[in-house]
Order: sequence, then C-alpha cells, then structure tokens
Amino acid sequence: MSSVPTSGPLPAFPKKTLIPVFQTTSKKLKDIPVDSALSFYYAGISAIWLWYRAPMDVLRAYVEPLGMTPYDFGDGQGAVNINFFNAVCFYGSGQPGNQGLGGFSETEINVMAYATKVAANVPTKIKLEDYLISGDPTKRIGNYRVWVACDDAVAVACGIQVFMENKFLVAYDYDIPGPNNRHTKPGTEFTYDWTCVDTDGASIYRATLKLDGLSCVPGNVSEVIDLSFDKASRRPVGSRRNYLGLFDTYLQPQVSSAVTLKYGKSENAMRHDMQKLIGKSTPVAIQMYKSPTCIAEAAGYYADL
Repeated sequence: MSSVPTSGPLPAFPKKTLIPVFQTTSKKLKDIPVDSALSFYYAGISAIWLWYRAPMDVLRAYVEPLGMTPYDFGDGQGAVNINFFNAVCFYGSGQPGNQGLGGFSETEINVMAYATKVAANVPTKIKLEDYLISGDPTKRIGNYRVWVACDDAVAVACGIQVFMENKFLVAYDYDIPGPNNRHTKPGTEFTYDWTCVDTDGASIYRATLKLDGLSCVPGNVSEVIDLSFDKASRRPVGSRRNYLGLFDTYLQPQVSSAVTLKYGKSENAMRHDMQKLIGKSTPVAIQMYKSPTCIAEAAGYYADL
C-alpha cells in the first residue's frame, strides 16, 4: 500500500469557502392549518438591541390610543429600541417547500410602555440604565411593537395570528460576526452590519455597529414583556419572552458613536415611524444576547497517520 505524501496531519484547508447563492421565486400554494400553542420555542438566537431616549409627547401619540402609556425614565424621556435578531426554530413537521426548520431575521421597533389601566401598580423612577441591567421586577413595563419586519412568511403569519404583532415581510442583507463567521480583517472583528430591504427592493434602514474598544456588563432582564394590541377587543395584550441566559449591556459614553443608523428610500410606514421616533438621535445603550452553540465540529485531519 502506497502512502500519500503529506507535510503533516492536516489536509489543505481553504482560506475561503464558496457557497452557492440563488435568486429564487416562489408560488404560494394553499394554507395549511397547524395546531397553535401557548408557548413558542426558539432553538437559537443572536439579538442586538439599540436603545434610544425619546420625548414622552412623541411616544404618547403612538401608544395612548391603544390603552397604553409610555414609561418615563426621567426628565420627561421615554425609550425606544431597535431589536434586530437572527433566530432558528424547529417546527417539528415539514413537507416539500417547508422543511420544518425556521431560520429567520427580524427587526422590532419598540416603545417602552405599560397598560394604562395598571398605572397605579407600575413602579416609578426606574432609570433606564437600571432597567437594562435588572429589568422591571413587576414585569408591567414592556416593548410595544410598533412594527416587526421579518424575512420569513411562516414567522410573519404566526406573529400576526398568535401574538397580534404589526408584522410584515421584508428581506435582509447582513454580516454578523459569530462562531461560523469570524471577522478576521483588522478593525472589523466586532463590526455588525445589516440592512432591512422592502419587498420593492428599496432599503428601509441600515445599521452598522462597531463594538471595538467597548466593554459590557452582564444583566438579567428576563422575562421580557412584549406588548401588542388586540384590534377585536380594543385591548393591549402582553406576552412573556424568556431569554435563558444573561444579556451583555454596553452603557459607556462611547456607545453614542458606535452605531451608524441610516434611513433608506422606502416609503414603508416603518421607515417613516423610525424617523419620527428616533430621527438623528444617538443610542444611549447597546445590548447583546447570543444563545450558546450546542455542537462544535472541528476541521478534518488525516486519520491514517
């Protein structure tokens, strides 16, 4: 048996891996009914939260007609956040055209608020910095989802029907560092970049985040309360989202220059509302949550050595 010449135990490893990219079109078939559940489970998630202060009078216009009140974090300022995340879920059933595995990206545009009828039981004088580290112990303050922009039709359908979200279909172009996407170019190791694209191809917004040189503190904000509005009963609705781990929170003054937010040319209502709620404001905090990986497979080696 002849041996294969080698300089060591590792085969030649490519510096770049070529992956196929397809431009696809699809034809919608019939809807199929699936059982609804009182809980929805994520298999993995990577979430980025950008936090901004906003005047209370601006926020009231969005939530008071819905039976909610924006939370005052001090000095007549409430809070708005952009929550962009990549997630994956196992649906447990599938068929051709629907693999039963949901990988999707979303943007939530949130106003921090609470149901007006429980105002007497809402804690007062919580500073935004304290909220981001420890949350609201009473779990009455939550994220009213003004808009949710998602790139998966199944997630859009479930969000609208089960969680009463203002949810719609978009596309994303993003480059997020992670275990399978190391940014090795100097100066980009901690750079996050994503663009939300409307169905007509126009950009709704683009965000670039550079965490180089910033340090974070751990915090527990679970359960996160998500707020929606039931149009049938005209009542605010809350749901509880448990992140099974700690958030990394960035509160340094340098946070204000770590984010570049640009609005696109789309005429989508979310783009207009982002400009009304955030405008040219700079962020006051950044939060990150990444669920841990469950399997790691190392590169190949010559097993016959």
